[in-house]
Amino acid sequence: MIIWNILFKRVASLRLYAGLLVLTAGACSYPASRIDTASLEYLVGQKLMLDLRYFCPQQPPEQVCREPLLQLPDALAEVLRRGHIGGVILFADNIQTSGQTMTLIDAMQQVMRHAGLPPLLIAIDQEGGRVARLPADMLVRFSGNMALGASYMKYDTALATQVAELQAQRLRQLGFNVNFAPTVDVNINPLNPVINVRSYGESPQLVAQLGQASVAALQQHGVASALKHFPGHGDTLVDSHVGLPRVDHPRSVIDAVDLLPFRQIIDSASPPALLMTAHIQYPQLDSTTFTTDDGREIIVPATMSRTIITDLLRGDMGYQGVVISDALDMAGVAQYYSPLQATLATFAAGVDIALMPFKLRNQSDIEQFWLFQQQLVSALEQQSRPELEQSLARIAALKQNFPPRVDDSHSLTARIEAFKARDRALELSLENTLAEAATTLIYDRGALPLKQHHWHWLMPDSLRCQAALNALAKASPQTSADCISLAHLPSQPSASYWRDDAVIIVGDITPQHSLVELGGMDDIHAARPRASVQARQHWLLQALADREQVVVYATLRSPYSATEFSNYAHVATASFDYSTEVDADGVARSPALDALVQALLSNQWSGTLPVTVSLPAELLQQ
Repeated sequence: MIIWNILFKRVASLRLYAGLLVLTAGACSYPASRIDTASLEYLVGQKLMLDLRYFCPQQPPEQVCREPLLQLPDALAEVLRRGHIGGVILFADNIQTSGQTMTLIDAMQQVMRHAGLPPLLIAIDQEGGRVARLPADMLVRFSGNMALGASYMKYDTALATQVAELQAQRLRQLGFNVNFAPTVDVNINPLNPVINVRSYGESPQLVAQLGQASVAALQQHGVASALKHFPGHGDTLVDSHVGLPRVDHPRSVIDAVDLLPFRQIIDSASPPALLMTAHIQYPQLDSTTFTTDDGREIIVPATMSRTIITDLLRGDMGYQGVVISDALDMAGVAQYYSPLQATLATFAAGVDIALMPFKLRNQSDIEQFWLFQQQLVSALEQQSRPELEQSLARIAALKQNFPPRVDDSHSLTARIEAFKARDRALELSLENTLAEAATTLIYDRGALPLKQHHWHWLMPDSLRCQAALNALAKASPQTSADCISLAHLPSQPSASYWRDDAVIIVGDITPQHSLVELGGMDDIHAARPRASVQARQHWLLQALADREQVVVYATLRSPYSATEFSNYAHVATASFDYSTEVDADGVARSPALDALVQALLSNQWSGTLPVTVSLPAELLQQ
């Protein structure tokens, strides 16, 4: 069956909304529109958010383009203008310095301004923790959502608010008006490969409260929040970047767990301006199937489900904001749909904006894009448009509520200088506060505080080794240490390696990196070959067997892995963060490791586990 053929009844043109669109442009100091806002070409363009991550204008189409787009070429300016494009998402590759980023964003907005078109939505994935696109010298990563969940018992929602406020202030200064955050998936699956510490925790109420605080803080400071991933990605074993996940919860669990944070935040005093869909199957919400090109019957993903997007989200839950798809180039969709089919099916479901529906990497892609756009127009022109008109009005209202920064050359220069002079110390202080607040003791068999004169570190890679050694040198200069990187597993150390007066500290970053941390599907080529989780844990279990030294198992990402080492480690800790940066002096720095070292030496712990870690009975009784 062809899902997109369930679109709308024929009615009058879009001229009803032209006045609102001109008003939106005027609020951003844009000239009156010279564009036919009643045309389907205009409507389709406004409903697309493009990825301009790489562009190679002279490269043959058969070659893979990896040249980051750092300034706007004329060819892509013409795509924005002629395509009436509604938004753009930027990645870390597009962001080199603050001045370059602000100039790139301003150039795109000026194209729209001079064409009499509405301003662009300029979006970014700046969740913090595992997912952060800005370099650390422009905005610190912070420790992410599960760290905020661990801080909740001590700080309530205060740190979540402060982090979101700083994120919004910096993003707004740079020219972004949309942040794809926060993630309010309730992580109830310890093996979840893509969410885990991107979630605040396993309690729906905790997730809702922290998510609501983050949404409010982002939007109060001029950045539209995109709540994700609806209807919930917290209980999956598949990363939707590489496959199509499925959640088989009964409806009662869906309502009490998966949907609760979305419903509560939608009903709050500061509902999210946008909501992002998930490429995920929910058969208890919609068991409709479609037939793939190779004849398979597949349950429709939530992004393409009219029952989930229109009936549930808009009808039952009363959401009035803009719905945006997750990236349509992800394998959870792209393995079943062509770009045209995916975009049409997304619109048919009731989604307002298709995110990354078509790659633009070279001149050939641009030529194909015009065909793609015309095919979209042709598929829609035989159908009536009341829902499309409503969708366009929502997008227009979003742009009016979160207008961009558009400056002349003098004020842009002043804004660039102001960003460089921002209060960097405030960011670093809050980063350290969150890292300390999140550092959590999972269990201790009486080994703390550490008094050993030598520390053997076993860390996920050489950068984490450097940061761990630096953290210990700052906190306890008299303590000696060494470190083995487990990125590529070495041969087993001889028995003489382990000093009798030493403590062994294992830093673990289970699960493996997801494509979302790197950026998306374009990063499959860049995923560094590392020892697998299984190989690394097997090596560690052999290395730690029958050791007499005190062993500390420090989870630097997901805390669930402490279960596997509960018979080997005297102490287990959780930091929820492994972020490490190299400063201008070449020194590796990690607030999470700094906080961990301090806690191991002092036995002072601020965090509380926001998820359940399975442990032996004697440890649960502590």
